[in-house]
Amino acid sequence: MICTICGSKKIKSIYQGELKTGLLKGWTEKEYTVWQCEDCGMIWNEAYKDYNITDFYESAEYRTRIDTNTSIETYYSKYDKEVLDKLTMTGTDIFRNKIVADIGCGGGSFLDFLKGVASQTVAIEPSEIYRKGLTEKGHNTYAYTSNAKEDYKNAVDVITSFDVIEHVENPEQFLKDAYDLCNSQGQIIIGTPTDYPVLRKMLGETFDRFIFQVQHPWILSDYAMKLMATKVGFKNIRIEYKQKYGLGNLLSWLLDSIPRGDIKYEFISKTVDTAYKSSMSNKEYCEYLILYAQK
Repeated sequence: MICTICGSKKIKSIYQGELKTGLLKGWTEKEYTVWQCEDCGMIWNEAYKDYNITDFYESAEYRTRIDTNTSIETYYSKYDKEVLDKLTMTGTDIFRNKIVADIGCGGGSFLDFLKGVASQTVAIEPSEIYRKGLTEKGHNTYAYTSNAKEDYKNAVDVITSFDVIEHVENPEQFLKDAYDLCNSQGQIIIGTPTDYPVLRKMLGETFDRFIFQVQHPWILSDYAMKLMATKVGFKNIRIEYKQKYGLGNLLSWLLDSIPRGDIKYEFISKTVDTAYKSSMSNKEYCEYLILYAQK
């Protein structure tokens, strides 16, 4: 076996067992191996070969699994609150009078907030459930980046994508498609979860059973992201780390060994929580990384 990202033969097994099949309860019936490249750090599993994940992302079942139901109001109630967090990653000074594309935009919460600033908003979303609504709101809507290239090749100023690249069968092709959309000065901002190194270290296989999932074939490292971005042609590449969950989330996992979200405890002050997040980000121990690059 060789790493498809860097070509290394230094591959090790880091987990053997059932994989989670969705954000709600459920694991695969068979066991799978999770691999990691010792050179570039990429983590992957090949369960997607037994599942048609492309059709799955287009289905109502997928939205029901991660959002309980397919109601657009349910989507807004869950994801509108994340817009401010995303704007801290992107800044607010890069969108005015620009053509902006969001890949894997879901119901469009992030793009809706940019609609009055950007000259055009391009919504790329495989779920047919949301595409009609995206079009009705005035976004130029496509199922996949390959479809958007018919109208926007070499035309987009800013591409954003959050929590998407880890879902696709070929992350390097994902970046190549984004590169093709960018105009000569175009830039990308791509966010993706890490392997939550602190929780994995402290909880071991208990956390591994949660983090290794069928719908996440990849857990990308900073080096792997930089390598792929370089290979497809991007320049001025940098990676930033972000700790999204507070100290309460860590304590909750240690107490209950189950996901409970961003839990708040009265004895954890905002100052302490901010210091914890800053420390985790500075030490690159946190659960989210963001790729910034320019064409």
